[in-house]
Amino acid sequence: MVPNRCIYYLTVAVHVVLVLVALSKVVLQENLRSQLLEQYDGMLVSGGATATKQLWLLGLRLLQLVDVQAVLLHGSSILLSNRFFHDPYSRHLNGMSHLWSVLTCCCMLTNLLAMLLFFRFISITYSTVQDSLYAGLEMYQFDSVWSDFWNHLQTHSQCCGVRNHADWTGMLWETPEKEDQFRRLLLPDGGQTPALVPISCCRKQHHHCTGGERINLGVTELLRTAALDGTSIINHTGCFASVQNSLASTVRLISTLDVILCSMQVSGFKCKRSSTIAA
Repeated sequence: MVPNRCIYYLTVAVHVVLVLVALSKVVLQENLRSQLLEQYDGMLVSGGATATKQLWLLGLRLLQLVDVQAVLLHGSSILLSNRFFHDPYSRHLNGMSHLWSVLTCCCMLTNLLAMLLFFRFISITYSTVQDSLYAGLEMYQFDSVWSDFWNHLQTHSQCCGVRNHADWTGMLWETPEKEDQFRRLLLPDGGQTPALVPISCCRKQHHHCTGGERINLGVTELLRTAALDGTSIINHTGCFASVQNSLASTVRLISTLDVILCSMQVSGFKCKRSSTIAA
C-alpha cells in the first residue's frame, strides 16, 4: 500500500504542477494582450485597423483556449486519481481510464501544436508591430492620434524612428500644396541633408533641443539640424527594438512554460504507456 500511496501523491503533484503551468501561461498571455492592445490602443498591432486587431486577438484567445483545456483536463485528472486510489476495483474505472488516456493524448498533441503556433504567432506579431510603426510615420504630420502616439513612445522609451532616427529624415512629409516647402526642408540649397525629426526624439539631457531649428508643420513640431550636429542631441535607438525589449521577458516566460508543459505531458504519457504495457 505504501508504494501505491507514493504513486498517488506523485501523480497528484504532477497534475497540480501542470495546472499551475497552464494557468501561468494564460495570465502571461493576458499580460501580452494588455501590453499590445491597451497600452497604445492597439496601434502597435494594426496601425489602427480594427479588423487586424480582432484577428490578432482571436489568435491569442485560441492559444489561451488550449491552456484552459489543459487546466480542465489535469484538474479533472486529480479527481480521477483520487477515485482510483480510494476505489481501485470499481467496474467503471477501467473504461474511464482508457477514455482519459485518449483525452490526455489529444491534449498533449494540441499543446505541442499550440507551442509551435505560438512561436509563429510571435514572429507575425513582431512583423505586424514593425509595419504598424512604419504606417504611423506616414501619418505623423496629418493625424493627431498618431503624432501623440509617436511622441509618447519616443519620449518615454528614449528612442527615435522605427529602426533609427534616419527613418524620419527619409520620410517625405509632403502634400501637393507644400511640395516645394518640404523639398527645401529636406534638401536646402547649398547645404547638406539635415536631420529632420520630431522634437520627441531629443535625448533627456537635451530636452530643449537647442541645437537645431524648430519647425511647426501640420499637427506637430519638428526639429531640423545639420546631420552631423543633430546626432549628438537625438536618440539613436529605434522604437521597434524598444517595443521588442518590453515584450521579450513575457514572450520568453511563455515559451519556457510551453516547453515545460509539453515535456511533462510527453514524459507522463510515455510512463503511463509503459506501465500499461507492463501490466
